[in-house]
Amino acid sequence: MPVPWAASILQKAGELTVYNGIESGHWTGVFKFLLHNFSSLTNKKIGLKQEKDIDKANVVMQISSGTGTFTYDGTTANAVFAATAAHGKTIPFQRSGEMEKAAVFLPSKPTYDHKSHLIFIAAHELIHAAGLVTNQDHGDDGVFMNLPNFLPGGKINAQQGSKVMPPLFLDGKTHSALGSIW
Repeated sequence: MPVPWAASILQKAGELTVYNGIESGHWTGVFKFLLHNFSSLTNKKIGLKQEKDIDKANVVMQISSGTGTFTYDGTTANAVFAATAAHGKTIPFQRSGEMEKAAVFLPSKPTYDHKSHLIFIAAHELIHAAGLVTNQDHGDDGVFMNLPNFLPGGKINAQQGSKVMPPLFLDGKTHSALGSIW
């Protein structure tokens, strides 16, 4: 079930503040792109605003080279995946059924490193951070397509009939789920 953000965050006009800890190496420019385009991806349900203070940010984005660790309010969580993975990991921190913070970890040496592929991976994780924390909370197309094929030239597709990305998109189930909490 989707997890809404705490009311104090939702009152900020549907905006998540995000700490940019990914502005290096392959990931350079990905944060800036998402900062300017995430609202369009979510049909203007959720905007992103950069927060330079890691403690004040709703979402903290970081690069991981195997194990990422983040501590919030005395709770430490680990994200474990290969530094060359074609995916990231989002850890939600919740209290009383509401999101209070989310940590997003992205691979330091992704196998697929075209900017479009990296934007796809980061956008996928940001939708998890927005409150669709489990794989049952969203659809299975768009940035949540099953078994994406990372193609030459930055294109991405999956099963026959799926639209080719970019541009990124969310399927109807995912939009509905976001609408239920935003």
